[in-house]
Amino acid sequence: MKNELDLSLYLVASRGKKSDELFLNTLEEAIKGGVSIIQLREKELNSREFYQLGLKVQKLCKFYKIPFLINDRIDIALALNADGVHLGQEDLQICIARKLLGEEKIIGLSLKKLEQLNYIQGANYLGCGAIKTTPTKESSLISLEILSQICEKSPIGVVAIGGIDKEVIKELKGIKISGVAVVRAIMDAKNTFLAAKELKQKIDENLSLK
Repeated sequence: MKNELDLSLYLVASRGKKSDELFLNTLEEAIKGGVSIIQLREKELNSREFYQLGLKVQKLCKFYKIPFLINDRIDIALALNADGVHLGQEDLQICIARKLLGEEKIIGLSLKKLEQLNYIQGANYLGCGAIKTTPTKESSLISLEILSQICEKSPIGVVAIGGIDKEVIKELKGIKISGVAVVRAIMDAKNTFLAAKELKQKIDENLSLK
């Protein structure tokens, strides 16, 4: 699956205050609208709750044949036999994660500095940001110039993340990214299907995906 990775519209999803049913319906509508990969990010749930929710999201992703990744928690990814994991700079090193997960799993890595490209061996893609301020996660911003330099030098695909919406996608024109990752632009939308579809349309119109 990692060799056919479509990062074009990457959804980082958290259940928040939604019921499981409403959350799963939101994800399904997002997939129908064009989401190509889902990362489940749950900071508030305990391990059992995270695992149980993960089973439901995994079933949905398998049905629609898109990759299902777990944020940070390699133990949950292993327990679920998820398609992969996304790691931050403070999480386990890529080499250790790769030993635990095996060669066939997808591993994504967050970064925001050019020098961090020296430590990406074993990763399948990079998440780069934050591009704009966002209440979803406290993170310092990186300039579009740095994003562009990282994309030029990276041997693997780069996903831009952080406060991205339809208007921000236009600002990314000309940068050799592989996709954009969104949270609120889809999860907080009144019409999830339409939000995803419009984002995908803006991606197709403005970005020449690497």
